[in-house]
Formats: sequence, structure tokens, C-alpha cells
Amino acid sequence: MSTKNPTIDDVKNVLVRAVAAEAGIEPAELATDQPFTSYGLDSMAALAVGMEIEDALGLTDPPVDLLWDHPTVDTLTEALWKLLNGEPVATTADGRR
Repeated sequence: MSTKNPTIDDVKNVLVRAVAAEAGIEPAELATDQPFTSYGLDSMAALAVGMEIEDALGLTDPPVDLLWDHPTVDTLTEALWKLLNGEPVATTADGRR
């Protein structure tokens, strides 16, 4: 995609496709409020998803723990949207820094 100004829906779609591909399921089967681990994603799969995020959204050097700190498509979408818009991102899923 490499959209210059992706929308929040673009961000979510990138994540859904990347996570579904790593999980071996169709994007429509992915529940965006379920933890990545419920789909069997491990640290290697997280790296692959992270690389897809970087490529598709044009992010460089996103925080290493982003996928673990925001363990669902829904929470990660919000964090990535903030990153893309220059806003601070909490480092844990419960909002602590």
C-alpha cells in the first residue's frame, strides 16, 4: 500500500491481512479483538507482521515491543495510528508508559 496519509481503516486493513496471513486464515475469519497469541502467533510471526507494517505504512523503526504491548488488531491499530500522526504511544496495553 505505502499510502502517504493512510486512514485508520487502512492501518486496520494492513494489520488484518498481515495477521491473517501469518495465522493461516482468511482475513474475514480474524476477530480483531482477540489476542494475537490466540491465533498461534509467536515472536517470529510478530517480526513478519512488524515488517509488513513497516513496508505497507512506511514506518521506520517502530517500537520493538509494539505488538506485545498492543496484543490485538484493535489496540495495535490505535497505537499505529498515533505513531503515524506523531502522537505518543503508551508502551503497555493498559495505557501505562
